[in-house]
Order: sequence, then structure tokens, then C-alpha cells
Amino acid sequence: MQDQLDLQDIVLLGRTFDEYYQMFQLDSLNLQNERILDVASGVSSFCAEANARGYNVTASDRIYNLPPRELEHKGKQDLNNVMWQLPELSHLYRWHRFRSVEALRTNRERALRLFVADYSQHAQERYVPTDYPASTFKDKGFTISLVSHFLFLYEDQLDYNFHKRTLRELTRITSKEIRIFPIVNLRGVRSSYVDRLLNDNDFQNLRKAISKVNYEFMINANELLTVYIR
Repeated sequence: MQDQLDLQDIVLLGRTFDEYYQMFQLDSLNLQNERILDVASGVSSFCAEANARGYNVTASDRIYNLPPRELEHKGKQDLNNVMWQLPELSHLYRWHRFRSVEALRTNRERALRLFVADYSQHAQERYVPTDYPASTFKDKGFTISLVSHFLFLYEDQLDYNFHKRTLRELTRITSKEIRIFPIVNLRGVRSSYVDRLLNDNDFQNLRKAISKVNYEFMINANELLTVYIR
């Protein structure tokens, strides 16, 4: 029996505004007053849906130099790959939010569809090609940075140095808070990099907190790491 998804690379699975709202405890923010960066945002529809609500959100990912059709194709391929594996891995997930694999597929397809439509119209305005750990954003250009299903989750593909350099870059371009979810790896175990970052001397001057959130799909993936810049 498999104990995790078999992923050779970071996959393009889109998540929605409602998921972000719960994963990142966005009810604790006055979103109208924030300049938000979605880090390694892939094909999530958060940027599209947030801007439609009048919020100021910028999405960033290394894939944003590709045309919409290519991203849509890759997103569908990755979704099919994950959906094919899920029946054998259903014991690793909590199904109160998505009642079945097909319900999950419908949600992910919706996110991809909304992303592609918005990216097709607003790629130059909202979607910035960014190959982390480097970026071209100005110092303190955003008040809040959100990191969804990127750091920690892919600890087998992204080493500690990558995590550290990415966090350092985010502290440069963020003025208030960096929020990272989840803090487990693909096996549903808290990443070994979490404690290393919490105790790293280079980040000693930053306050950090881990909190439970009202979102859990992958078992144990229900904690949010917040790094306070000020």
C-alpha cells in the first residue's frame, strides 16, 4: 500500500479562494487593506477570485511565461495523474470537505478553469514569472505573502537551502506577514525543515507561530506557520 502520492515534480493542482480563506485564516485580515502575494501559485484560482472581489492580489510562479493553453494542458495532466492515484491513498485524506474523489476533481477542475480564464486576460497585470528563491519584486512590495503547498510539502525535491533562501527572499519583499500552509511533507508528517527554520540563527529576529486552522484534507495537514516581519 502506498503511503504518499508518487510525484516526481511539483504538480499543478489548483485551489480555490474558499480553500485559501480557510487554510490561511484570512478572516483575521482586512483583505481590502492588504497587498497580497501568492507564492508559487500555479493554477490556483485564488488570484482570479480575489481580484474579482476587489482585493489586491498578485500571483507568482516560474510557469507564468507559458501560454494559457499549455498551462491548461499541464494542469489537466497533473490532475489526472493525482486522481488516478487517489483511490489507493484515500486513507490518507479526510473526506468531509470533498465527499468523493469525483467531488475533489470537480473542485480542482473549477479552480483550473477560473485560473486559465483570468490568466488569459490578465497575465501581464497579475501573474508574474518568478523562479524562487529569487524574485524581481521590490523591497516590502507586499504586506502579506501566502505560500500554499510548496515549501515543506516537497521537502524531498526542495532541499533546506532552497527553503531558507526562499524564506529570506520573502522577508525582503513582505512587510507584515508570511503565511505557509501546510507544514507537512507528502507523507503527512511535519517536515523536518520546520524546526530547522524556527531555530535558524538567520531568522532569530523574526517572531514565528504555528496555529491550527479549520482546514484539513490531507491527514495532519491542519497547521499554519506564520512569520511576522514586524
